[in-house]
Amino acid sequence: MLSLTRQTISNWENGQSAPTFDKAIELAAIYHISLDDLADNRLEIIAQEKTKKDLHVLQALQGKTVILDCEDFDYMLNSYNEKAKVLEITEEWIRVAYTRGKSNAFFKKETLIKLIDTRAIHGFMIVEEAA
Repeated sequence: MLSLTRQTISNWENGQSAPTFDKAIELAAIYHISLDDLADNRLEIIAQEKTKKDLHVLQALQGKTVILDCEDFDYMLNSYNEKAKVLEITEEWIRVAYTRGKSNAFFKKETLIKLIDTRAIHGFMIVEEAA
């Protein structure tokens, strides 16, 4: 779609180079995301092949804390039963925030954001947050 060589894309994936501004604009348009999301190093994107999905149930998750069942769970949140707060839902993406790591001498606790293709979501469980 971008008229690029496999090596160019491989270099992007391996961090050896980055897309030019015009290619970044094209990528953002293909994935229906903003340039800010595309350029955010803390943001992970999980995409699937294009198919139509009914989103009326997922729309109710916005603002809720959930456990998601994803197409490839290894790409989801790093561990089973990881909680994520649903920040935004569009026809294409679900934006979630989750905490990775533990606060101790060796690991820093950090909040990360993921964009997950709505077609990658198979199920969810809403969890109660401690008051």
